[in-house]
Amino acid sequence: MAEPITERTPLVIAAEINRIKQETCKIMLANAIEIGKRLKEAKDLLPHGEWGKWLVESVSYSQRKANRLMKLFEEYGDKLFASSNDDSQSNSSAQTNLTYYQAIILLGIPEDEREKFILQHDVKNMTTRELDQALKERKQTPQEKEQTQVTPVSNNSGDIKIEYKTVKKNPRSKSRPKTAASEAFTVKYEERCTACCQTIADTFQELLVALGQLARHDLAVKEKCSKNASKLAEYMVERLKEWPPVPTTNMKTVETYATYDRW
Repeated sequence: MAEPITERTPLVIAAEINRIKQETCKIMLANAIEIGKRLKEAKDLLPHGEWGKWLVESVSYSQRKANRLMKLFEEYGDKLFASSNDDSQSNSSAQTNLTYYQAIILLGIPEDEREKFILQHDVKNMTTRELDQALKERKQTPQEKEQTQVTPVSNNSGDIKIEYKTVKKNPRSKSRPKTAASEAFTVKYEERCTACCQTIADTFQELLVALGQLARHDLAVKEKCSKNASKLAEYMVERLKEWPPVPTTNMKTVETYATYDRW
């Protein structure tokens, strides 16, 4: 008896794509951990001073990238290898179900707190954007939450206006001599920037899908949403050029209100 044919709809296709993406990210994490394991092995075997040269000539990695991969192995390797060697323990750790990008983002949480955070926030079913936001909220102090407030406002026409208030501005920090602590700090925030860029890329893809659907049903609404998205992109580019802002006064606290009036 022939099986019933499932109708191929955009929703069905999107579900299939998202499932494949999820599986791919898990494979990426497993492979990254395997590479990190071998990088650590090679580093222990190489003479002092040869590590950086070997990375560039042999595997085309920077030391920063190699450090990130070895960190993934150190933080997640034991759990992943234990679950793969013992099926009865495959669900013993929530960390074994992470994707590559989730694992990268969660490096910002101490290992002894990570498992609890994953279970409390149902990380397995969160997008990278939702996870990144949850991590930001976890790290923010009440004072930091008050320092910068970004509020999207929708008016009656459906257009968006973004308002933000910066309560305190800090001068641009000057470059300081590199130390082990400063290098770790740099790696941490580089990884956060990478995760944020991935979140933006994922969201942008979702936006394109939504615009494509609107184009099929209501071209006028699609054009309005596309225009709003273009303005937001322009706004983000301008903000990146000037960020972080430099104070123009000697006052310790400067209150600045800025509104993107064209929205």
